[in-house]
Amino acid sequence: MSKEVTKNVEGMKTCRRARKASCSKDILSALEDRVVTIEKSMGDINERIDDAEERIDDVDDRIHDGLQSMQEELKEYVLDSVEKLNGRDDAIEAMITTLKEEIAELKGELTNYKAALGNGGLAAVATKPSVDVPKPKEFKGTSYARDMDNFLWVIEQYFSAKSIMEDATKVTTAVMYLTDVTLLWWHRRSTDVRHSGIEIGT
Repeated sequence: MSKEVTKNVEGMKTCRRARKASCSKDILSALEDRVVTIEKSMGDINERIDDAEERIDDVDDRIHDGLQSMQEELKEYVLDSVEKLNGRDDAIEAMITTLKEEIAELKGELTNYKAALGNGGLAAVATKPSVDVPKPKEFKGTSYARDMDNFLWVIEQYFSAKSIMEDATKVTTAVMYLTDVTLLWWHRRSTDVRHSGIEIGT
C-alpha cells in the first residue's frame, strides 16, 4: 500500500514538474515574443528619431542659410547707406566751402563800403533824386517834317529820362501820345502787322 502511494505521489510530482516546465516554456516564449516586439518598437522609435534628427538638421541648415543671407543683405544695405551718407557729407562740405567764400567776399565788399564812407564817399553811393519828367505833347499829325522830327526827339528824351530801354515798351508808350489822324494810321498799321506776323521795332 505504501509503495502504491509512493508511486502515486511521485507520479503527481512528476506531472507537476512537467506542468511547471511547460509553464516555464510558455512564459519564456511569451517573454521572447515581448522582447521581439519591444525590439521592433525600439527599431521604429530609432527610425523616427533618426528622421526627426534629419529634419532638425535640415531646419538648422535652412535657418543658417537664411541668417547668412540676411546678414549679407544687411551688410550691403549698411554699406550702401554709409556710401550715400559720405556723398551727402561731401556735398554739404562743398556747400559750406562755397558759403564761406561768399561770406568772405561780402565781408570784403563791406570793408570797401565802410572805407568809402569813411573817406567821404557817401555822396558817390547815395541814390539819385527822382526827377519829375514832363510828358510829351500829343501828336495829331502834320505835313511838316520838322514837327515830326521834334515829336520824335521829345519822345526819345522822355524815354531816356524815364530809363525806358526796351523797344516794345517804347512803342507802347509812344502810341499813348498819338491822336486823330496819327492814331488812326497806327491802328491800321498795327492791324496789318498782326496779320503779317512782323514785329514793329523802334
